[in-house]
Amino acid sequence: MSDLRTPSLDAEFRRLAVARKLAGAAVSAGSPAQGRINAERWISRFGSAPEPEDDAAVETRGHSVIIRPRQEAADSPWIMYVHGGGMVYYSTAVFRPFLRTLAEDLQAPVEAFDYLKAPEHTVAESVRELAAHVTERCRDLAGRRLVLAGDSVGGLLALYLGLRVLPEVFARLVLIYPVLDLHTERESYRTFGEDHFLDRDSMRLFKSVLSPFCAQAGFDPMALPPDDIARLPACSVVTAGCDVLRDEGLAWVERLADRPVDVRHRHFPDLPHDFCLYAGKLTSARSAVAEIARTAFPLDEES
Repeated sequence: MSDLRTPSLDAEFRRLAVARKLAGAAVSAGSPAQGRINAERWISRFGSAPEPEDDAAVETRGHSVIIRPRQEAADSPWIMYVHGGGMVYYSTAVFRPFLRTLAEDLQAPVEAFDYLKAPEHTVAESVRELAAHVTERCRDLAGRRLVLAGDSVGGLLALYLGLRVLPEVFARLVLIYPVLDLHTERESYRTFGEDHFLDRDSMRLFKSVLSPFCAQAGFDPMALPPDDIARLPACSVVTAGCDVLRDEGLAWVERLADRPVDVRHRHFPDLPHDFCLYAGKLTSARSAVAEIARTAFPLDEES
């Protein structure tokens, strides 16, 4: 993918990147627990608006949060969501403003799942518990059309769950700037490795956490065996042009181009990783989320 023109970061995010660079040490310093607090404070200050008076119903469960929009479309699917953060950061609380926006745009319920974090827990423990909770909810929702979505590492987890844990259960997978390659650093790692919200050093740390589990499970999205390809449901892939993960997302879409799989791809050339978390305050991010709702979650598909 090195022949792609290097895009310029959106002006709103460019200004924010300067602020983030100045505050970078404070955001990432300290223990994992302190790092989580710093990361959540950053998103709360620069990304999330106060929860709107949109009459959405929010139900907090033991391991998930369900957001029902004010108006739910007839025959809407149930969206299950696995959040990103490298298995180390974030929670459904951080993602709630974005998920609330998504539910409103889709006029569909969105249920987001929490999971155990590293390094306090292994990825194997986290995935095992997450899989159990998602499986239980799939049983509860038997007969309803289900869509499984996730961003960043949540995209990787969604792909794993959709292929290895609950095959042929989901009508569609939606992977938003997903982690897909745990082995190769493509050109986008060099181009966007610093000052673009997800830097390559952080991604290397996250991959060191993820790689042992994926190796043990024999799960490599960039080299899916024929059995996985055969049971891959319809997919939507969202990529960001100013993201270290850009090139692996584009490569994955290209690999599936000649396969009998419905793959929809939406690319935002001037946005960085994690842009969805800024939809509450940045116009460019809000517009992108609306476009994702319109194109990546096709609601007119047959049940």
